[in-house]
Amino acid sequence: MSLFALCGYLVSVGRVYWQLFSRLKKEAHKPISENLPYILRIGKALLLGFIKSLWQKFGGQHAATGEQLGGENTLTEQLDGEDIPDSPQITSLREWMLRIWQELSNEPEINSMVQSVAGEDPLRALAEVSEHTFATGINWGRIVTFFYFTYRVIAQSSPDWFSRVIDWAMGFLQERLAVWIEQQGGWTAMFRYNPFSR
Repeated sequence: MSLFALCGYLVSVGRVYWQLFSRLKKEAHKPISENLPYILRIGKALLLGFIKSLWQKFGGQHAATGEQLGGENTLTEQLDGEDIPDSPQITSLREWMLRIWQELSNEPEINSMVQSVAGEDPLRALAEVSEHTFATGINWGRIVTFFYFTYRVIAQSSPDWFSRVIDWAMGFLQERLAVWIEQQGGWTAMFRYNPFSR
């Protein structure tokens, strides 16, 4: 191989490495929003699983009457119709969320907000509670509280509201919470949240 051919070969190899380096550099600086679909898929699975867990635990005891819900099994049937991934990671996150909720559920302010949503238009009630909950910032405890109020609004509403409430909650999650969740490192960062040390 001549010196000229060797130089040409090294230049072409250098170009390939430079292109690869440039691509990797771009990948490392992708905007956060490219991860949002994953955050939202996991968020929907967690929301639906959280609601289903609370429904199984409490049933319709939070609803005004069983007739308003279309019978006790209506929510379970609607949730069973949803595609809820149940990987070990999602199961662990849902269980951690339920532990966080158990700790937060005794706060007087939360109990007061629960009373305030009774009998209101479901979407307006959820919007008001959500705005109040996140008025001063976002943390994992507030996200769990938001999931709980989504459950309460569904439990207190007719079955016709189920899809609309879930859609509204997912819109709120996308618009107001998903970027923060990504900035924390994703949903698994919730495991670092300790409501027991407040």
